[in-house]
Amino acid sequence: MRRILTLAATAGLLLSSPWAHAELLWSPHPTGGHAHHAAAGQGHGGHGRASAALYLQDAAGATAALWPPTVQPRPLALAADGKAALRPDGINNYRALAAVRRDSTLVESALRYQFSAGGKPSGHSPAELTAAQKLPLEIVPDPLPREHWRYTGGRQAVFRLRFDGAPLADSWVGLETSNGSRLQARSDAAGRVAFTLPDDFSQVQPGRNNNRPAEFTVRSGAVADGVLYRTNLSAAYYVNPSHWQSGGQALLVTGLGFLAGLGLVRLGGGRKEKRA
Repeated sequence: MRRILTLAATAGLLLSSPWAHAELLWSPHPTGGHAHHAAAGQGHGGHGRASAALYLQDAAGATAALWPPTVQPRPLALAADGKAALRPDGINNYRALAAVRRDSTLVESALRYQFSAGGKPSGHSPAELTAAQKLPLEIVPDPLPREHWRYTGGRQAVFRLRFDGAPLADSWVGLETSNGSRLQARSDAAGRVAFTLPDDFSQVQPGRNNNRPAEFTVRSGAVADGVLYRTNLSAAYYVNPSHWQSGGQALLVTGLGFLAGLGLVRLGGGRKEKRA
């Protein structure tokens, strides 16, 4: 059995800083792009229609694979700028993009789930894709966004940490957003960790489609047999609809109250005319 050492909080803080070292990371933008404009092309219901592109940051020396809904991985070609060669396949479901870079003392990995809409149903559940072991150390969404919900600020997101397919308990996990927020926690006995995604959008416009999504990255690490394993999971998250729904509901209640009051005034006036 491999001896696994979970990282202390101080090591976790080092891992959480992308400025301290180059980092293998899936992003909607090429290297040097701005994360706060992330996830262009993400669409309805949190699934997001196929993005125009996805890029692997710091891709030198890394290999990538595309995991389709059938859980039969195939190599994924990358352009010089890290752009992934994603081609429409006419299937309506999630895919996973996994990347790994190895040397004798370090194994780095990055994972991202991408939804493609507009095709026929795949006949497979996204749970099959998340259950498959794609990386040595893996952060698993629990669950992936389904139907008409998405990752949004102010709501809880749950993840599971696995090493060689088994739950990794008591390990540091950090979450960082492209809007500048940072959170950290430790996985429980089942490898689970929960974060309330920061509600950290500085400018919010009424209406879901009027607000750009941002990006969050979940990171963790472990040491086994003298090798450091470092991994991340990236995804888009959105403005919480309560920012404009509560205002709209208040206006609706006010408007209904005004109409009801107007009706009572008119009814009272009509009664006075009849009495006269």
